[in-house]
Amino acid sequence: MGWPAISGEFTVGDEKNQIVLVTLGSSIDVSGVIDKIAISGTMKTENIGIEKVIANIISNPCIRYLIICGAEVHGHLAGDAFLAIHKSGIDEKNRIIGASGAIPFISNLTSTEVDRFREQVVEIIDLVNVEDMEQIKQAIDACVPKDPFPAEPMIVTLGKTAQAEGGSDTILTPEAVSIESRLRSLEQEVKDLGKLNKFMSGVVSGIWQGLTSGFIVTLLIFAIRRFL
Repeated sequence: MGWPAISGEFTVGDEKNQIVLVTLGSSIDVSGVIDKIAISGTMKTENIGIEKVIANIISNPCIRYLIICGAEVHGHLAGDAFLAIHKSGIDEKNRIIGASGAIPFISNLTSTEVDRFREQVVEIIDLVNVEDMEQIKQAIDACVPKDPFPAEPMIVTLGKTAQAEGGSDTILTPEAVSIESRLRSLEQEVKDLGKLNKFMSGVVSGIWQGLTSGFIVTLLIFAIRRFL
């Protein structure tokens, strides 16, 4: 099977190189460093965009470093999400732990595949919002050579939605991002309200049971005194 495993708008170098260069929302000329990296491309979303990059990384054990540079896309904060998923992974709801973007949910990767990525990539170099090619070159040259990751390539088949979108990420407008974020906040508020209602029902039930028990005890005491 050829590499990269997942197609997209990438510039492919030598697949035996150990560095992936992600330029976020910036179009950066990487021709001067393409011989030093495995692949380079933009990544504009904190969900499908990240999934595609991870899928290509874990399908190539030679890759050990990830450099994230270029401008963040407003609302999505894909660079922030990538740093977060490498540091902390995903929770039981597939949300990237610690991510600040509007929709940081991983739908097409398992926790096992995410953990493989976190183990395989020994370091993420954070150059978010950096477009200076000289600084990027210095980061590439500073990557200490590593042996390939000691495991077989892990091939991922992304879901139909991700495959249908081909090489480009779906970019939401700032208004859409704001709406999506608000909807998720409302969903959480509804869940919290449900928990509160359940708690209050338990409290009321407990109070009622206590009052009933107290009333019965009072009647028993009254009856005992009457017959004594």
